[in-house]
Amino acid sequence: MITLSYYPGCSLASSSSFYDRSLRKVLAHYGVALDELDDWSCCGAAAAPTIHQDLTDVLAARNIALAEREGLHLLAPCSACYARGKAASLRIAGDKTTRDMVNKALAPLSCTGSVEVKNVIEVFLQYVGVERIAASAAHNLGPIRTVSYYGCLLTRIMGIPSSDDTEEPTGMDVILDALGAVVVPWQYKTECCGAGSTITNSERTAELSGRIMTMAVRAGANAIVTTCPLCQLNLDLIVHLRKNAAVLPVFFLTEIFELALFGVIEGGRRHLIPADDIERSIGAPGGDHQ
Repeated sequence: MITLSYYPGCSLASSSSFYDRSLRKVLAHYGVALDELDDWSCCGAAAAPTIHQDLTDVLAARNIALAEREGLHLLAPCSACYARGKAASLRIAGDKTTRDMVNKALAPLSCTGSVEVKNVIEVFLQYVGVERIAASAAHNLGPIRTVSYYGCLLTRIMGIPSSDDTEEPTGMDVILDALGAVVVPWQYKTECCGAGSTITNSERTAELSGRIMTMAVRAGANAIVTTCPLCQLNLDLIVHLRKNAAVLPVFFLTEIFELALFGVIEGGRRHLIPADDIERSIGAPGGDHQ
């Protein structure tokens, strides 16, 4: 049994709570236990960096300090949470001035940057492994033609080395292929979906996410897969932001695992763009369709 500290962040505790349930269910299937941080707090997401770097580091460091207290590496499923945590952890570990500033603000908590902050893709590749993922697939995902959507933040954290190629990442593609889905190549893996501008400028999100959706349709996919709750929400909102637009269901990566392992998605009803057709197309063990 592997145990990781778990920081769900604000999105997985609210609008994307079905992602939280999916993630816990799938990782438990592989023997990866999640120890949710006690009394975790907002990491600052996209807002804190616009105010001050010290505030950004302190907010992220508080959660890292909680993980350090448990001595466990930290999983942050949200791309913004991961980016803030990863960057802060490396700055704190590598710069005494930052470390002293953070610890003065956090006292009596203490943060050294000693735990690793990991995203969902890294956890599946490092703690489960491609061979085990491939061997575990119990349902035929051949009918699913996916495009992998990483978003603009996951592999491009300023000044921080990435575990994948910054412009042409492949980690999620490798996982989807191992699960048996057809991975469709396309050029929009790391385009911006509009992020938090949905609240202040929905037209901008409609333009950016609408273009991503259009290009996924043109690529010949019948599903989009992501790991970021904000990316999933913005793309899912296209059904309301752009009337009569061609749309595809937008899945979290863990939901594709659910289809491969169990043949059904628990949070299917939470999707704004219906996922029913994809779910019905999945082959049951032995090649029969459910």
